[in-house]
Amino acid sequence: MGTDTMAYAASALSFMLENLGKPVIFTGSQIPLCEAYNDARRNLIMALIFASRDTICEVCIFFHDRLLRGCRSTKVNTTRLMAFDSPNIAPLAQIGITIEENHHLLMPPARGPMRAHMKMDTRMLTVRLVPGFDDSVIQYAVEAADVSHLRALVVQLYGTGNLPSAKQGFLQLLADANDKGILVVAA
Repeated sequence: MGTDTMAYAASALSFMLENLGKPVIFTGSQIPLCEAYNDARRNLIMALIFASRDTICEVCIFFHDRLLRGCRSTKVNTTRLMAFDSPNIAPLAQIGITIEENHHLLMPPARGPMRAHMKMDTRMLTVRLVPGFDDSVIQYAVEAADVSHLRALVVQLYGTGNLPSAKQGFLQLLADANDKGILVVAA
């Protein structure tokens, strides 16, 4: 696994590990450890420091002086050291001269024993809407659900969550998908 899939892996693991009572910290680097100048060494050391803390009970990504919630992280840049971000939520901690934890954002301690959910259903489709999209692409996926066993459709909407209101057929298509037992999520 490289940094391109790290946010996906951290997000999946954060949902697979219920009642996690210890930190699980993902890290990596933009510049390999074998290079004289790199970000690998600092990221690794800080990930180990956070992995030893008893205040963190969740899956996280440490990258470029910031600890991010695993299920809220995304890779935003492939050429800069600040490669990851967590939109709409501040970092759980930031590194400067000291470690500044945002205690109010940290998950509470686990209640009960940890459970690992090993079964993952990957029969889902994610579609990012763009202006002028063709409904028929999604319609074919919904119609083929009996054969493909599609279980979920994630529709990434415009900007702040807008949907094209003039496309009544598209809204009916989403209702039809729901009627067929396909979970429809608007993000």
